Amino acid sequence: MQKLTQWFTLTTACSVLLFITPVAAQDASYRPPQLAWGVPDVQGVWNYETRTGLERPEVYQGELEVDESTMLENMVSTPDYIAFLEATGAEAPGPQNVGGYNGFWISPGLALAHMNGKFRSSIIVNPTDGKIPWKEDGQTVRRQQQAELEIMDMGESDGPEARTLSERCLKSFASTAPFLSSLYNNTMQIVQSPTHVVLLAEMAHDARIVAIDQQHKDLPYDKWLGNSVGYYDGDTLVVMTKDFNTWQVAKERMTSNNIVLTERFKRVEDDKIHYSFTIEDPDLYTQPWSGEMPMYPAEGIYEYACHEGNYAMPAILAGARRLEFDASQADQ
Repeated sequence: MQKLTQWFTLTTACSVLLFITPVAAQDASYRPPQLAWGVPDVQGVWNYETRTGLERPEVYQGELEVDESTMLENMVSTPDYIAFLEATGAEAPGPQNVGGYNGFWISPGLALAHMNGKFRSSIIVNPTDGKIPWKEDGQTVRRQQQAELEIMDMGESDGPEARTLSERCLKSFASTAPFLSSLYNNTMQIVQSPTHVVLLAEMAHDARIVAIDQQHKDLPYDKWLGNSVGYYDGDTLVVMTKDFNTWQVAKERMTSNNIVLTERFKRVEDDKIHYSFTIEDPDLYTQPWSGEMPMYPAEGIYEYACHEGNYAMPAILAGARRLEFDASQADQ
């Protein structure tokens, strides 16, 4: 693929500078406000959009933290990135293109994640190379898990059950456990009570109900987004999640049979949360691995109206039946 323009447009560069200017080095003496029952207040609506990917690109030569000039030199500008997505999706030429999202809907962020005065080249911070530490056969094991859980051995267009969870409007296509930035709807809300915490993602309105100071229960069913419990470690809300729904294990990238996800939410400024997570699964990885990124206040949560299940699903299945019919006619 032809390399896209590496430099930001003047407008985007100014936007990035405005975005990072107020961010100072973290104040070690900062203490977050407390709620009436004596726990740190991390409530609110938070935005976590960033152009930083989960794993570290080779272009950063192994460096986790980079300065602004290095970012501008190596990161494709957001306008160019969106233009590429349009050119290969919504505006792609050819009679086979059925359209897609145009740039109006896409909001992936303007800059790499900014922490401790530097830009981050990857969400993953451990291992230090910024890569998922797969075992030698880890990815093979993961594919086997997915194959074993495929629904009724159906082809992907044999029926709605075989399509992705996002196409069926059951679950977000973006990861919300852990939270990872995607093309749009990179907003979540935290609501706290003395006994529970709600982690609500704007994307598909995925909500996790976290029981505070309780043990994981042996449930007779698999919950969407897993079984979550939490506690407070000083000024940090800690959430531990496991036992994800088997359909998520079959259809998603980040979940697996024995995954244990530990997330930490720490308010380090009035307008900033330090979000971090650790994933453990000894069947797949040589070690637990961790990532982190900042979250900033957002204006609010918007309705996520998923229409793929209403309109696209019948069309997808009808198209598959037409292809089967055409093939049967060609054989006669």
